[in-house]
Amino acid sequence: MVNAKNNTSKVFKGSVTAVAVFLVFAATMPAMALEGFLGGRLTNQGGQVVDGVQITIVNDATGLTRTAMSDAEGNYKFPLLPDGRYSLETRKYGFLIAQAKAVRVLNSGKIFVNLTLERGDIERISIITSTTAVIDVSSSGSQLVVDLEFLNKVPVARDVTSIAMLAPGTVKGDDDFGSGNNASFGGSSVGENTYFVNNINVTNFRNGLGGSELPFEMYQGFEVKTGGYSAEFGRSTGGVVNAITKSGSNEFAWGSSVYFQPSSLRAKAPDTKRTDDTDIKQSGSAYYDVNTRTQISETNVNVWASGALIEDKLFLFGLVNQKSRTLDGVDQAVLSITNSTNTMLYREADETLYALKLDWYITDEHILELTAWDNGSDLAVNAFEYNHDTRTTAKPIGEFINRRGGKTWGLTYTGVLTDDLTVSAQYFENEANYSNLNAGPNPLGSKPAIYERFSDKNFGRFGLRRPTIQDDKRTAYRFDLDWFVDDDHTLSVGVDYEDMQASEDTRNSGNVAYRYEGCDLDKLAKDILDCTRVRKEVYINKGKFSTKSFATYLEDVWQVSDNLVARLGLRNETFENYNKAGKKFIDVKDQWAPRLGLSWDISGKGTTKVFANYGHYYLPVATNTNIRLAGDELFTRQDFDVVSIGDDFVPVTANPDPMLVIANGELKSTDESVSSSVEPMYQKEYILGFEHVVNDFWSVGVKGTYRDLASSLEDVAIDAGLDRYIQSQFPGESCTQCNGFNYYLLTNPGQDVTVTTDPDGDGPVPFGTYIIPANVLGYPQAQRQYMAVDFTVNRAWDHLWMINATYTWAHSWGNNEGFVRSDNDQDDAGLTSNFDQAGLTHGANGNLPNDRRHQVKLSGAYQVIENLNLGANFNFTTGRPRNSFGYHPTDAFASWYDAESFVQDGELSSRGALGRTANLWSLDLSATYSLDWDGNDISFRADVFNVTNNDKATQQNEKNERRSQTTPSDLVTGRYIGEHDPQFGLASAYQTPRYVRFSVSATF
Repeated sequence: MVNAKNNTSKVFKGSVTAVAVFLVFAATMPAMALEGFLGGRLTNQGGQVVDGVQITIVNDATGLTRTAMSDAEGNYKFPLLPDGRYSLETRKYGFLIAQAKAVRVLNSGKIFVNLTLERGDIERISIITSTTAVIDVSSSGSQLVVDLEFLNKVPVARDVTSIAMLAPGTVKGDDDFGSGNNASFGGSSVGENTYFVNNINVTNFRNGLGGSELPFEMYQGFEVKTGGYSAEFGRSTGGVVNAITKSGSNEFAWGSSVYFQPSSLRAKAPDTKRTDDTDIKQSGSAYYDVNTRTQISETNVNVWASGALIEDKLFLFGLVNQKSRTLDGVDQAVLSITNSTNTMLYREADETLYALKLDWYITDEHILELTAWDNGSDLAVNAFEYNHDTRTTAKPIGEFINRRGGKTWGLTYTGVLTDDLTVSAQYFENEANYSNLNAGPNPLGSKPAIYERFSDKNFGRFGLRRPTIQDDKRTAYRFDLDWFVDDDHTLSVGVDYEDMQASEDTRNSGNVAYRYEGCDLDKLAKDILDCTRVRKEVYINKGKFSTKSFATYLEDVWQVSDNLVARLGLRNETFENYNKAGKKFIDVKDQWAPRLGLSWDISGKGTTKVFANYGHYYLPVATNTNIRLAGDELFTRQDFDVVSIGDDFVPVTANPDPMLVIANGELKSTDESVSSSVEPMYQKEYILGFEHVVNDFWSVGVKGTYRDLASSLEDVAIDAGLDRYIQSQFPGESCTQCNGFNYYLLTNPGQDVTVTTDPDGDGPVPFGTYIIPANVLGYPQAQRQYMAVDFTVNRAWDHLWMINATYTWAHSWGNNEGFVRSDNDQDDAGLTSNFDQAGLTHGANGNLPNDRRHQVKLSGAYQVIENLNLGANFNFTTGRPRNSFGYHPTDAFASWYDAESFVQDGELSSRGALGRTANLWSLDLSATYSLDWDGNDISFRADVFNVTNNDKATQQNEKNERRSQTTPSDLVTGRYIGEHDPQFGLASAYQTPRYVRFSVSATF
């Protein structure tokens, strides 16, 4: 978010006067989005161009110096500039004719300084050195730039999602995926965004949920692209967030900051009801110990240093961060939380991160940058069973390790080869770990997971129910070239490649889990198992998997006329996914993505514009799909009567129900797991907008957006359709392998599928390739549509006050949320249960989970006195749609998924039929006092989040039924039968309670 300052002026002696310096910040970025652009035009008072003028710029911090000449059209340009403030001089015949100081160049976009030179013997030169409220008349996309000046004035939580939430049209996702710490852009699921740090892709490529983050002291600013991004960006159908880090300068400096969130000033979320007012589930969080009834305090300490290792040549910025959480009154560094399994977790609280940025100015035209950090950690966890009634911990469950983070590093080269040709190249690697390991000799555990279904009591001290080792590594490179062909055309061309390797080892603890039900409740209260039924579940998945993405793009920014700019781009995507055996099972090529934009400067003065944009955006197949669909995963469930229970809590069983085989442990051929006609997931987007500068500080805008998910990838069970097809083609025969869950095929729902298989293994039905029509399969086409209108009013900072206001009306509807699924907590990207069985799609059309119809965002700041600043951040949003999930009354296969169908009281209930959750609003306030102490900058700050401690429910339990304890299944129809779930409709998550953050920062 660009904050404008007062116009200032300085007086210089000379022979001409620069009477206008106009800065425009462009939303479309140059290659790699890491470097800025400074350009403009020189004219005289009569409007004639002035050529042959030498323009020299100098970076005030690093001394970088570059020189250009105005061409025959009076234009000059400086591409690939590092972020910073620049001094500008113009000379002709060796004489200084104009100067400008402290011209701010950002990494994101273009700045134009247009000079009008006056003839005559004039002794005074008035120079405007910064900007008032302006708009970018060359952009046809949607982007928000958030810089440090804004963050220093307005209360914002220290995470990337909170930055993204400042942009119009972004809404917070459900708590199911990390305490709501993911953003939905333009109706897309929270797993469809990409996250960069200095253009290093740090997105979780398994499921798209977030990415690696750095402490805010490492950041210089953020670019939040909400739509209309140009051809050099891809692999996203949501939004793009690029964080830019700080760099060193010639001036040595160091500093420290401490952030403290005291437990005594943190409120507590309401209790969550389990069944009624006498049976509650105590809310817990990363900041509340439900056992000792005390709060958690958090301390975040940063120490950084910046300077020149070689003056004007080699610059360093380094940072060390330590985060710790402690229980008040308890002399141990632990973190206490509860989760949905009624478990108390005590986790080590100290985490350390190291980060480094090096900039080597080989010459003023050639720069090499290194970005690196290490945030890997192994945190020991002790798990205890928790009793919500007595609010105490009971017997220990076990110990395990949370392994998170990893090492990331990247090299970036930028070069100005000629006045008209620039290049940039980048190579990077990042590692990520998402492992949860049982402690002990076997990190995946040797003791089976044993628990009672409804009380969730645990037996056998197994630690984790499903431990996992997940190690990921991304290796990538890209190359971009910009050619300034002439005054009307700038061509950009580039290549972009990523190789993603994922290692997986996930299984039930001891390879098996036992879930008891129908137990004697009196004995269960005494931790004695006396039960009538048990489910045995086996899950094992191990292997290494590879995913590769490659793209090329070409784009022309065409100055059609003085007032009209066209952006004509084309991107070509290739996606390759490999199975456990290293064989390619997804190979989609020549996915052409046009990006077309127009921007019309109506008045020709840069104060009013109309813009439009059209684009295609492709999303790669998630690596999670490789792991779940293209390995030899073994996943079975079977229910039994209990004959007896041993001392080790393992049952002796009888009378088994039919086994549910979700995955049979065999590595299928690629022709059996993926439809040969499959197309990747892609979205069409249309944008139409208007922006206008009212005066020096006020600007307004309105923008309309329409998005249509034209193609979606999901796995569907084709057993029933294949069986019907075989019977129609081979009278008297059937598909003996079609048990309802054997043939999960990755395809585009609602389309014909092509599968090569042997339907009965050895019978007269031949092995071959079968094309099954969509109407035989019975699945509808996946649909997701989004429409929104944003109204914005901005008042630029004038050293006294500022305000940014947005109102958004939006509607998101269809039958498919996207990559992940919020309404059943499923982060199984690309393989959600949406289309697993035809019955699960019945009633699925309606308002989608990220449909927030109305939203208001207000942020602002006011300077009370010279050193005291007050800030505010307000957010209002309407509630999300509510559903009812139950057991499908007629589709037996769908009913085996438990309460996953859109059903209430045995009847179909369409998506969103139960109305909405409560409307939400919150107000955050901050106060900052800054002082200069002997030439050193000291800042004291207090932020209060959710000042009024609003505690509305953000989510409610949507499962209307649970599996019956008395009649677990109908053995005649094979259909599960449900009974009313007493937790239906009860709150499962609340707004973040009020908390206070104090901070002190100093620069020396």
